[in-house]
Amino acid sequence: MSWNESEILAARRTILKAAREMLAGTLPYIEGARKIVGIATTARLDERDGDLLPFIGIVSETDALPFGEMREHWQAAALDALQPEIDQKETWAREFGELYCRNLVKRFSNV
Repeated sequence: MSWNESEILAARRTILKAAREMLAGTLPYIEGARKIVGIATTARLDERDGDLLPFIGIVSETDALPFGEMREHWQAAALDALQPEIDQKETWAREFGELYCRNLVKRFSNV
């Protein structure tokens, strides 16, 4: 196995882990979508991949919302004001992305 193949497999394991965590409720769908999209090229997923496109859509619809480390740079009052929108978008992302998480888990479980 070449280094490149190792890199691809590691990226696919990262996608698998994110999808499993999203389904388990331990990783927000918005944050998970950002992880998946961020590593999709390394995993050699085509940008038109049917299981990737929904996550690209989630990222596109929520790119202005602070998640993960980005939240540390926001004032508490601003985060509080955005929380209803974050909650609404997270619910939408979960409903929209759950099927595609399941697809990715099936697809990459043997990686």
